[in-house]
Amino acid sequence: MLLASLFAGSEAQPALAELEASARQHLASRDLAGALADYMELARRAPGRATFQDEAGFLLAAANRTPEAIPYLRRAVSLDPSMAQAWYHLGAALWLEGRQGDGIEAMRKAVALEPANPEFHLRLGTAWSETGHGNEAIPELRKAAAGLPLDKAAWASLGTALERAQRHAEARDAFRRAVALDPSDAGLRSNYGLALVKSGNPAAGLAEFRRILARDPGNVNVAVNAAYAMLAAGDAHDAIGRLTAVLRDHPDTVSAHYDLGVAYKQSDDLPHAKAELERAVALDPSLAEARYTLATVELDAGAAGDAVSQLRAAVAARPEYADAWFLLGTTLQQQGDANGAIEALRRDVALDAANAGAFNTLGLLLRRKGDRAAAADAFAKAAALRQAEQAAKEKKLHDGAVKARTASE
Repeated sequence: MLLASLFAGSEAQPALAELEASARQHLASRDLAGALADYMELARRAPGRATFQDEAGFLLAAANRTPEAIPYLRRAVSLDPSMAQAWYHLGAALWLEGRQGDGIEAMRKAVALEPANPEFHLRLGTAWSETGHGNEAIPELRKAAAGLPLDKAAWASLGTALERAQRHAEARDAFRRAVALDPSDAGLRSNYGLALVKSGNPAAGLAEFRRILARDPGNVNVAVNAAYAMLAAGDAHDAIGRLTAVLRDHPDTVSAHYDLGVAYKQSDDLPHAKAELERAVALDPSLAEARYTLATVELDAGAAGDAVSQLRAAVAARPEYADAWFLLGTTLQQQGDANGAIEALRRDVALDAANAGAFNTLGLLLRRKGDRAAAADAFAKAAALRQAEQAAKEKKLHDGAVKARTASE
């Protein structure tokens, strides 16, 4: 009986090895269905092998069977908590299932276990970026780009995260690297053009948009971006012409209505500006920028009550919109709503701790309300910020004088 069991064990092991070899052969020949069948069988026969669980889970996710994949991947990390690849696969699967927090946590474990793997940094950084955590995303994506210098996706993801953080010059440089790797990618070139405009070079941005339009004259988004570059260069007249042409063929293009409203505002044509911005808001009620700009038009026209309504809608759509909170606070102050103004300005300084004007206005309102301690604190912060601004200006003037003196010697 003992001898028979030994023979049975020796026959079972080669069968397992043969099945694993078959699975690898299927993978080598890109037969994912065959590989999946083999690895699921391997996971069934050898439930204590983390590698088999991980491979089965990965292939299930690749086959868009993510809910089935997650239990396999959880077993893999349970069997071998040091298996970075399994944590990475689990994180990706959880992310695909909409479980963003759990997915990011699993990806973080993968990065901690294998910090030299740039693919892990890229996936984690992209996840952080897409959930609005730029401070966490950017360092991860920098590591990804450093480890994958010829991967346009790594540079593009870094550029996107930097742009979301409004670090436009750094975003420009990242997108430039991505475009150099694939000059034919119109989307990358468009992002590069926008970063050029936002970093203070609208002429160069417009040149990028024109390169795209020369090959694809029907690209509506790029045509709108070209008008945006014209606006940034102060050329409202040409921007109005281009945007009017876009809307003639594509009347429901939200960004075109928004930019056209801005162009009319720059031209002091408030009725047309209001009409275009209202159209943008009607098409997309969550477009906070359009509501903010419409509020400024209403204020210019003397309609403060309508401006407040637009600003409240703007901050409801985007609670982190510091400029909108500040304008709401100052507008409410002018209307005599001290409590509303204080609330809005407190939201503003919580988001933008460098706004000396907001702290000063908040201090005035708090002092009128009799809250002297809070008012003194706000005034002190305003004074510290202004002192820092003055010191920075003096340093800049000093450095410029030293540079000029050195150049003349």
